[in-house]
Amino acid sequence: MPTLEFNDLAKIGVVKDTPGYMLPPEALTVALNVRGVDGGMERMKGWEQVFGTPTVAPHYALSLSTSAQTFWIYTSLTKAYSIDGNTHTNITRQTAAVDVNYTTGVTANWGSTIIGGIPVLNNATDVPQFWSPPAAATKMRDLTNWPATLRAKQVKAFGPHLIALNTTKAGTNYPHMVKWSAAVTDPGTVPTSWDETLSTTDAGEYELPDVNSGVLLDGLPLQSKFFLYKEGSVWAMRYIGGRFVFSFETFLETVGILAPRCATITGDGLRHVVATQDDIIVHNGNTTTSILDKRLKRAIFNSLDTTNYTNSFMFTNAPFKEVWFCYPPSGASEATQAVVWNYKDNTLVEVDGITFRNVGMGVIEAAADELWSAGTDVWDTDTGPWAETLRRKVILVGTDSSKFFTLDSGKLRDGVTFNATIQREGLSIIGKKRDGGPLVDHQVRKMVERLWPKMQGGPVRIRIGFQQVVDGSITWGDYVNFDPATGVTADLIGSGRSVAVEFSTIDGVDWRVDGYKMELTTDGMF
Repeated sequence: MPTLEFNDLAKIGVVKDTPGYMLPPEALTVALNVRGVDGGMERMKGWEQVFGTPTVAPHYALSLSTSAQTFWIYTSLTKAYSIDGNTHTNITRQTAAVDVNYTTGVTANWGSTIIGGIPVLNNATDVPQFWSPPAAATKMRDLTNWPATLRAKQVKAFGPHLIALNTTKAGTNYPHMVKWSAAVTDPGTVPTSWDETLSTTDAGEYELPDVNSGVLLDGLPLQSKFFLYKEGSVWAMRYIGGRFVFSFETFLETVGILAPRCATITGDGLRHVVATQDDIIVHNGNTTTSILDKRLKRAIFNSLDTTNYTNSFMFTNAPFKEVWFCYPPSGASEATQAVVWNYKDNTLVEVDGITFRNVGMGVIEAAADELWSAGTDVWDTDTGPWAETLRRKVILVGTDSSKFFTLDSGKLRDGVTFNATIQREGLSIIGKKRDGGPLVDHQVRKMVERLWPKMQGGPVRIRIGFQQVVDGSITWGDYVNFDPATGVTADLIGSGRSVAVEFSTIDGVDWRVDGYKMELTTDGMF
């Protein structure tokens, strides 16, 4: 009775574009709400509320660290607030001590950048806002020296310049225009001019000539270049100084970005990850590679809502070396699902139950629990902190629930449990070849009598199923509860021409599966 062993479950991750019977044995056909860590698959952590209750429903969040403390700025569609760790303060622009509300209509319009230590926020319909000096008592203001009739879809910092993309001047839209400010020379200041006609500054503008490649949607720096993402092409912008200030060259002629917010930079700062019209790619400024091809490309983009795809967004979860692409599946108005790429191991998994519309990353600073009146320490000997600072965390903007959450915190999602599953179907292996590769026979019936899970945590539910024809429907057996703290094997009996295996939980229990052994016999072809 041969025993088959399956390891390295995080080597490939989930694959849906290729039938299970054609996949390597370590590949998975379902990897939901799990992640690959050091060769094994682990249940993901949840997310927990942070920052108390926002005063307005948040649509955007930005972290800003000063020499004194860390602030978080957040915006609704009409207001701006700051958080100093505990207190929420209205910093909306004002005239005569009365708020002048913002007028953007959708979450995706909000964006931000930081130049010279000064945050600049833009929503495509109002004059960009800046917050200087950063302090709870400071209100947002219209960006100094910004032309009154100018608007831009995106405003981003690149070196000492602010870059405005897809501009509108006095009501006329220039969807291919890149406009840049005069260089900022001193920290804590903003550009002194945007006038491209002045010979005394290096402000300027340039219209990308490939008008048939769609409009400019976003831009992101990478090392010495600023990449300009259109709907159907990508351009590289480089500082050269002199009369022209910047040079422009085509990087990708037939590939563009899906929507604003659909590009991010990996945690090591070396690559951009971009959701295109039909794929997710990664590039280092020179070469480009598909992430989803032959794995999840068709599965994701065939399910993407054709109307609300513009509400898709992408972010980097640097502590876990991950990039998340959150998207609305068919029939959804906002992103509810995500595909997650581990850029260290090149592993893909999926996430459902997305309830946030935006993401920020930064330090969380909160007051210590100790009261001034508590304890007996004197000033000279008291080593306790006045505040506790958590390392950089990903903050989820829960617009519908009017909450902020920390990603990868706790075992639940805002107090609610979630399903975590790994599954492999189409296993037709009956042994190993001399070279160690799998020996596959789709015609021979296999009988499974026992499973040895290599796992920690739990308990989990395990079940096996069988397919009688290639890529046919699966007949699943009953779930068996398995606790690695008390058990060694799971007795699961059944037969068929190919085998399916599933590990899952529906409660708030952490677990990790590194692999499993399967006791199997062959029963012939009938």
